[in-house]
Amino acid sequence: MTMKIDIKEQYLDRFEDFINSLPKDAVVVKKSLDDEINQRVHEYKNGTMKTVPFGTGLDKIRKKLESQI
Repeated sequence: MTMKIDIKEQYLDRFEDFINSLPKDAVVVKKSLDDEINQRVHEYKNGTMKTVPFGTGLDKIRKKLESQI
């Protein structure tokens, strides 16, 4: 079963203690998407992202359409 839980900051330590008290393979904690988003933003800003901005790809399509008119 998968679930998302939002924990109030004041109870975070208690929640972590509870999770740690469970058997080792009982719970799999996944990181939030923040790390993935930050990595993609970093790649985009540095120009190392494998994709291109949306507008860039449209230039080729636009030229083909203009030549057909």
